Amino acid sequence: MTQAVVVAALALLMAPAQALAQAPEQGEFAITRGADTVALERFTREDVELKGSLVRSAGSAARERVRYRAVLVDDQSAPLIDVSAWRADDPEGSPARQSARVIFKDDSVAIDDAGRQSGVFTRVFPTERAAIPYLNLSTAFLEQATRRAAQTDRDSLAVPFFNLGGGQTVTGTVRRLVGDSAAVRIGNIEFRVRVDAAGRILGGTVPSQGLVITRAAGG
Repeated sequence: MTQAVVVAALALLMAPAQALAQAPEQGEFAITRGADTVALERFTREDVELKGSLVRSAGSAARERVRYRAVLVDDQSAPLIDVSAWRADDPEGSPARQSARVIFKDDSVAIDDAGRQSGVFTRVFPTERAAIPYLNLSTAFLEQATRRAAQTDRDSLAVPFFNLGGGQTVTGTVRRLVGDSAAVRIGNIEFRVRVDAAGRILGGTVPSQGLVITRAAGG
């Protein structure tokens, strides 16, 4: 067998594994309180991108739906994020009621905000380097913090979070607990989550709010 044939055969054997490694990860998070669904999030994660949709509800009546697309970097932060929001009863395909482009640079964040009636304006907020974006009720964004913690050998890691909804930066913590458990604290809210070795959130609770987080495979 010639060297060229051997190389070709090895390439064929390796191709399925390479394709599998590059395949996007799709999933779904549901946040419930008792029998009520508080939020439902569907997301797709690739090496350098996280995108998804989030429906935030009050009981069984949906209030708002959000779509986002974020560029990811190695430290699990997201230097560029596009977010659009609609009311729940807005028809699919209608223009977003509000859109924003969020750009992190060093210790500041610039937000280009556009609304149907308000036009476009830019706001700049102070933050900390490599802050993790926080979007209310988005477990996929919260997972960026547990993924960062999984990249270290520390039992506790301080993580700055930038609130996309309000512009504040809060220093939170990710703590490893027994087995596959971890605690993520942001302000006075603590998430108790189950994580795998890569930091993926498999499920969890927010005890102070009576919320349960469930993960399912997406497709």
